[in-house]
Amino acid sequence: MSPTHDDLRNAMNDLARGTDPLEPGPILRSGRRRRAQRRVIAAAGVAVAVVAMTGGIIALRPGGNDSIVAGGGQAIQDLDNSLQGLSSGRYAFTRTGAYLQTDITRAEIDVAEGYVVEYRNKMSVMRVGKATYLKPSGEGTYSSPGVLDQIKSAGLSQSEVDRYAAAIAQLDGTRWLRTDPQRLAEVAAVEEQSSLDYTAPVPTADKPDITGADALISAVTSADRTGDTITGTLDASKVDPEQRLIIDEPATFYGPSATAMNYRATLDGQGRLASFTLNLPSTLASQAPDSQPEPPLVITVTRYDGVKTPPAPPNAENVTALTYDLLARDND
Repeated sequence: MSPTHDDLRNAMNDLARGTDPLEPGPILRSGRRRRAQRRVIAAAGVAVAVVAMTGGIIALRPGGNDSIVAGGGQAIQDLDNSLQGLSSGRYAFTRTGAYLQTDITRAEIDVAEGYVVEYRNKMSVMRVGKATYLKPSGEGTYSSPGVLDQIKSAGLSQSEVDRYAAAIAQLDGTRWLRTDPQRLAEVAAVEEQSSLDYTAPVPTADKPDITGADALISAVTSADRTGDTITGTLDASKVDPEQRLIIDEPATFYGPSATAMNYRATLDGQGRLASFTLNLPSTLASQAPDSQPEPPLVITVTRYDGVKTPPAPPNAENVTALTYDLLARDND
């Protein structure tokens, strides 16, 4: 009886158990990104409470979709306004420390013309005009020594072995692949572990900001501005979970501190967001007191002006149908 593709997949899964897992890293995963619901604050029938504090005024964000700042406290409004630079769709940024998201070491975004996003695991995705390209990380199950021997031992025909060999070669991290973004989104949606499962969404005209800053700023509950620095707290339970910036159900994991996480934002000379740092609680609620603190989530906008459309990679290969299948399961 000839082995099926499921038989081969099971063999690959056995091989994967002996390999190191990929670092979190979803490519082009489509998903509805919505502004987190703002915290409703009521105090003696007043819609906005303004708390005077030494060194500045803290404006508490009221309910509704629009920022309302009382007593002249402009810090929250300034944070909201700082996102306009990102919403223009021309910016460059880096990001580290996001939960279930591979760190972004370089991203140049020009929604109208193209973009390139490079990840710490060496995966890259690029759009030039209407063409989308992927350079895999070169890691995962199919980079393991002896993987072709494992495939050969599954009893496939030589033509099938050759087909797998060609697809595996496309995952070696040395070449750009010309891809279909819709197919990549479908691959990322497969319920198996993949390097595609932990990357940023596609920047589009409707959703040009892929930094995650909008989701964090939407959850801000207090702010105090000094010069171009704004500090305060945000409610992590109000951060859009679809962005996977913070662990799911943060109140369960962090306890009461989840609703008052400290952040620090800086603005550039034009009031645009330059950086946003979210300091996570020192430990999870369930961890021992001496556990190592989690690293902060840091978004740094490196440029708004002078973003250049990347050139199309030379000698890009058309991705094979089997390569898509392997991408969906490259770290089972």
